[in-house]
Amino acid sequence: MKLLITGGSGTLGQKITKLALSKNYHVNILTRNKRLLSNTGGLKYYHWDPSLGIIDNNCFVGVDSIINLSGFNVFCYWSNKNKSKILKSRIESTSFILSQIKERNIKIKSFVSASGISAYKDSLTNVSSEDHGVNIPSSFINQVVIKWESKVRDYEKILPEISFSILRVGLVLSNSGGLFKISKNLSKLFLLSPLGIGNQWQSWIHIDDASIIFLRLIENDKKGIFNLVSPNPIIQEDLLKKIALFNNSKIIFPNIPAFIVKAIFGEMSELVLSSQKVRSNKLKDYNFKFSNIDEAIKDLSNKI
Repeated sequence: MKLLITGGSGTLGQKITKLALSKNYHVNILTRNKRLLSNTGGLKYYHWDPSLGIIDNNCFVGVDSIINLSGFNVFCYWSNKNKSKILKSRIESTSFILSQIKERNIKIKSFVSASGISAYKDSLTNVSSEDHGVNIPSSFINQVVIKWESKVRDYEKILPEISFSILRVGLVLSNSGGLFKISKNLSKLFLLSPLGIGNQWQSWIHIDDASIIFLRLIENDKKGIFNLVSPNPIIQEDLLKKIALFNNSKIIFPNIPAFIVKAIFGEMSELVLSSQKVRSNKLKDYNFKFSNIDEAIKDLSNKI
């Protein structure tokens, strides 16, 4: 099996790559950074720049499936410039790679694209699954996800011979970055506090499970929409308390009011103040390594 991965330098991309190589897959990674261009065993890097229409055609040779993770990091201050980067980087890269497949008549079996659970309504009470429709575009990140998925679906109609799947990824818990690492470090300084009311739902997944599921969908030729979340979501306040507990700390400060969070983080605050309680009806046959939040946090807390 040979994979081509866009966004392979990110936290999830690196984990998927490591797992794929351990299974003796060959992995090609597209990167804008020319300094990363190298070949090591089954891992090869190829240069591309979707904004300039540049791609090394050799990246497609022998490839069976493509995993699309490319996109500017959403955890930044949402200035107009950064919001443009967040949206454009996803739409542009997805459209470019798929247009190249069509124009060059590249024969691949499957195309797996990341998305996000922000497709669903912000709610403290609703439970969303793949059977529910996406939210009518409201917030910025909601619009990004919907437009990103729409681009994939456009090409699904154009390239019916390819198996397309969209993975709406929840909160990925990883020791290499993201909310868990930040919360872990803050807890060690006794500076961790819930944001807003604290009872907003966090639909999470351990990075090990996330990477396994990405590859399993390819191996089993699955298609459609999948929610990449564990079976047991948790409210934010309880999640942060558990992170502190497993790192020999505790939360000593009260919740930070939503208006202060918004004043500090601006529009980006919706990432930590919104609530999505999500389940996956299509992953019921998958045996999660970490379905219990305590086990997930313990595993990550014990890693350097």
